[in-house]
Amino acid sequence: MSRHTFAIVQPSKHGVENQELATGVGVKWQGHYILLTAGHVVDHCPEDTLRFFLPARNIDFASSAQYRPVKVERRVLFQIKKPKPPIFADHPIDLAAIALTPQPGAEECFAALDETAIMPVSGTQVGAFGYPAAAKIPAGENYIASPEHFFDRLDAAGDACRHEPQHDFTVPYALPHAAKGYSGSGVWHWNSDPLWFPEPRLCGILTCECGVDKVVTGFGLPTIIKFLKDNSDLLRS
Repeated sequence: MSRHTFAIVQPSKHGVENQELATGVGVKWQGHYILLTAGHVVDHCPEDTLRFFLPARNIDFASSAQYRPVKVERRVLFQIKKPKPPIFADHPIDLAAIALTPQPGAEECFAALDETAIMPVSGTQVGAFGYPAAAKIPAGENYIASPEHFFDRLDAAGDACRHEPQHDFTVPYALPHAAKGYSGSGVWHWNSDPLWFPEPRLCGILTCECGVDKVVTGFGLPTIIKFLKDNSDLLRS
């Protein structure tokens, strides 16, 4: 999941650059490199203010040994060159796509997506990975952040949320904090037919939290693929 998850750095609602953290998912669709996210994540951002971190290629897991030194990865902002305006889905679909230039040397950061992709069935174990608001920690005039994740069972009908807005699916969460800020994060599953395969497959984009029912909601593959097909001309231009 980490391999395809981008940290988006964007301005505040008041226009101060590099103040807020958001999440996007890198996908490759019909030869196009695209950053998928929730529409409301980038609807206030001029495209020349959007910057992002390429996903980490390796993950170091914490050791139980107290004396082991902590390895900190210092990474710089990668600014989109000659950015294109985000493409937004029609209301009420809360999705956006940012078309990127070709990314040589970063192919593994983009999950392949095609028209034959299908949603997993209800009850499938899925994982969500992103940069919620709670991940942002002030550090002087700047801040540091590490992504977070959780796993639970997919409700492909979205019936677990009794409140508006209702979307394509829901996933319960058990976090020590609210799930605010997971918008734009990918929801992933793993193929197990006939054998389990370690490569995660995208099955949705999170767009909303229902704090009352303790679920996150989002849009699934059929909605995402229709959105991309409807905007294929804009993605090519």
